[in-house]
Amino acid sequence: MAIPVKVFDVTSKYERNVLDQYNRYLEYVESDAARILRLHENNQLTPPEIIDVKRPWWKFWARKEWIELEPQPLSETQLQKMLTERRHIQKLQFACDGLMERDLPHLAFLRDSAYQKMRKEWNERHFFLFRPVIEWNGATVELSHLIIGPSHLYLLEWLEGDRSIYHVSKEKTWVHQPFKGENTRVINPLISLSRTEELVRQILPSYAGVIQKVVLAPDGYFDQIPDIRSTQFVGRSEYAQWIKQVNGRAPIVKAQQIRDVATLLEQTAKMPFRQFLEQ
Repeated sequence: MAIPVKVFDVTSKYERNVLDQYNRYLEYVESDAARILRLHENNQLTPPEIIDVKRPWWKFWARKEWIELEPQPLSETQLQKMLTERRHIQKLQFACDGLMERDLPHLAFLRDSAYQKMRKEWNERHFFLFRPVIEWNGATVELSHLIIGPSHLYLLEWLEGDRSIYHVSKEKTWVHQPFKGENTRVINPLISLSRTEELVRQILPSYAGVIQKVVLAPDGYFDQIPDIRSTQFVGRSEYAQWIKQVNGRAPIVKAQQIRDVATLLEQTAKMPFRQFLEQ
C-alpha cells in the first residue's frame, strides 16, 4: 500500500515537514492498530444484537421486552479488512489536510483505477503524488502521476480498458481498439510524460536515482511499441512481473528519498481541502 503525499493541488500535511509527518503517520497507525486489536480481543468491535420480544396482540398492556445477545466477533478476514480500510483513511488524512471520513463518498479520484492500483499494489516504501499540480514560472501545470521509491522515481500514465489494444504512434492521439465496440482515440500519454520529465529534472537537478517514464495498461496491450529505452510500456502480459520487480527494488525508505519528496512538494500548488471539495 503506497503512501499518498499529494492529491492534485490539495494542501498536504507532508508539506510542513515530510519526515516529521511520516513518523507521525507511522505512530498513529501503530497505536490505532493496537487499540483495534485490544477491542477485538475483548469482543468489543461489534455491537450486541438486540431482539425485540414480540408480545401477543391481546396483551396490549404488557411492557415491551428486549433480549440482548452476545456480539459476534469479527473473523480474521473481517478484522484485516477493517485495519486496511482504516489505514487507507489515515493515509488520506495526511495527504489531504482537513479531510474527514464523511467526505470519502464525494471524492471521485478514489474510484480512479490508477489511484486504487498505486495505493494497493505498490509497497509502503513508495510515496506517490496523484496528478500533482505545480507552480512553475507563474503558471500552474498538472503533471503525470509521480511515485518516489528508494532508488527510482516513476513518471506514470495509466490507460484503462479490458483487453484493449493501444496503437502507439508519434501523433497527438493514439488509436484505442477496445475488445468490443468501435475504435476511439486517446491523448498520446507520452506528451504528458515528456513535459513531466522536463519539469522534474529541473526541480531535482541532482537526482541520483533513475527517473523512469512508464505507460501502463494493466488490462490491455500495446501495438507498434517504439524501440526507445527512455519509456517503458507495460501491458497485461508484463504487469504482474513488473510490479513484483518494482517492489523488490524498495526494501526500505531512505533519507534521500524523503528529501526528494520534500523538494517536489515545495513546488506544488496548495489549495485548502474544503475549497477543493466545493469545486
